[in-house]
Amino acid sequence: MVTIDLSTVSVRDGNEAMRAAAERGEDIEILNPDARHHIGVGLVAPVKVKIKGSAGYFCAGLSHGAHFEVESNVGWGAGDSMYAGSLVVGGNASAIPGVALRGGEVVVKGNIGSRAGQVMKAGTLLACGNASFLAGYLMYGGRMIILGNSGIRVGEDMSSGAIFVGGKVESLGSDAKQVEPTAEDLAEIDAFLKKYGIEFSGTFKKIVNAGTKLRYGAAEPVARPLPHTVFSEGGIYWNTKTVDDIRTKSKIGRYRIRGYGTAKPVPHFSDIALKLDPARIVAGDPTKSVNLAMKLGGRFGAKPLSLSMPVLIAPMSYGALSKSTKIALARASKLSGIVENTGEGGMLPEQRAEAAQLIFQCLSGRLGWNIHDMLKADALEIYISQGAKPGLGGQLMAKKVTKELAAIRGIPEGIDLRSPSRHPDILGADDLVIKIEELREATSYTKPISMKMGAGRVRDDIKIAYKDGFDFVQLDGLQGSTGAASAEVIENVGIPTMAALAEALEGLSEIDCKGDMPIVLMGGIKDGVDAVKALALGASAVAMGTAALIAGGCISCMQCHVGNCVVGIATQDPEHEKRYKIDRQAEAIHRYLEAVRWQIASLTQALGHSDFRQLTRDDLVALTPEAAEITGLPYDPSYRGLDAGFKTKVA
Repeated sequence: MVTIDLSTVSVRDGNEAMRAAAERGEDIEILNPDARHHIGVGLVAPVKVKIKGSAGYFCAGLSHGAHFEVESNVGWGAGDSMYAGSLVVGGNASAIPGVALRGGEVVVKGNIGSRAGQVMKAGTLLACGNASFLAGYLMYGGRMIILGNSGIRVGEDMSSGAIFVGGKVESLGSDAKQVEPTAEDLAEIDAFLKKYGIEFSGTFKKIVNAGTKLRYGAAEPVARPLPHTVFSEGGIYWNTKTVDDIRTKSKIGRYRIRGYGTAKPVPHFSDIALKLDPARIVAGDPTKSVNLAMKLGGRFGAKPLSLSMPVLIAPMSYGALSKSTKIALARASKLSGIVENTGEGGMLPEQRAEAAQLIFQCLSGRLGWNIHDMLKADALEIYISQGAKPGLGGQLMAKKVTKELAAIRGIPEGIDLRSPSRHPDILGADDLVIKIEELREATSYTKPISMKMGAGRVRDDIKIAYKDGFDFVQLDGLQGSTGAASAEVIENVGIPTMAALAEALEGLSEIDCKGDMPIVLMGGIKDGVDAVKALALGASAVAMGTAALIAGGCISCMQCHVGNCVVGIATQDPEHEKRYKIDRQAEAIHRYLEAVRWQIASLTQALGHSDFRQLTRDDLVALTPEAAEITGLPYDPSYRGLDAGFKTKVA
């Protein structure tokens, strides 16, 4: 047995020593833990770890196979996302023990804090004492056993799984019901208690999902496919779209759901012109003479991402998109030397195989989140929100929640999936610091950690991101698209992309930011012209989502949310998906990205620069008073022409 004394070494060094010992198959003893956070996170070996004292946040989190024993108490998030193995706590556990549990066993000999087992997927969480409020909140699966009293709203909005209470059930919570446990249930519980040497002589009440909120009560009528280019048009107040919206709501009695982005006109990069000098446009390939390569994510010493140009594929999930589309995007990113992103739905093995560089995203519901894919990723990203629905969780309609997708995400098949609007373990800026450090500890500080942030309270949020220690931020504006969201939110919540960037830069300047936290801007970036304007305004790079999908065959038919995409992109229907030709569309996306590369290089050169980092606000003018007010650029409508983005000043 290896002994590690945390009074003499840091947790970081202690965790590295634990991993080294585990690789040799040696059991581990931790002395003087003194309630320090992150002890044992990311351990992936079937060794025994004895912690002589109390542990802090996320003890044994993101582990697989190890068996932890904590002599006394643990802080919140004990056993976070544990894939297999066990954690036995001799005392009490703070809030959210067993959060996002993926198959392990968490046994607490005392009481457990609030929201125990939130978004857990599989495995068992046992409390020998009482539970606080909202135990079982948003459970997707697994089993919770409470030998004492349940606390209020014990099964609040659980989707699946079961909660067994030996004491008093104080209240059930929304969409939960009490049923009689079966003989098989009781036999399995008895075996589990005996496994851990726990005696219990009472009776159990069983709590399960009541099934009243797993699906929307009324489906929207099937709408005629209408391309987004048409869907967005029309200035008449009482137009066909408005009347259809009213009639549909009179039938379904709730908000409308749709995909894509905002349809209303808002200030965007078309309202800015480049101050080009035609004399600088010379023959030859500008991609050979202009430096577009960059590194992203090395702010705190992790291995940075390497991009051949300041462009990324925007986060889009398997679920919102088909597997074939995710494979094509991954392959195109590799061909163009940029980075793909898993989005919200977990990592596909095929996607990982195709992408040279891949960002793995951590969603509030921890869908598909696990230590093994974290270790396979090139960077990690904490999803806070997105531009189409800032401050809200994602939605995925039941038609898209297939058996395969449900297995990857760790959720029940065939439900209208509505992800929580906030992370279970991030309730403020201080919590976020600790969460970032957990991800760094679990991956030995080797991977950049980014944040995806929808444009809402940008000025405040960007300051938190900087101070809490993200390597970079992906900032998503109002024009960013989605697979499904409330139409009211898509159209009326959030900040336009150009304004979001301006507010982010102002916020950072207010805290004397050194400029070392890059901002990747996304939300309606349609080409290299938009990219150059964003870079000149102060973005470090851009990410493209909708444009990449259109390049790969999307016809913008507005059927994303219902899964009836006839070209096989925003669907999980095998009949639709088989129309999507991965090889052909991957090449098409790649060719489009190469056109974007040429645009960025040629416009940078025409502005008199040899490196995209030399682009500045001096290269831009505003064409509208609104754009001038948002950006602070000089207002000069004389640059406006038929092609405002390319025109030089009109005499």
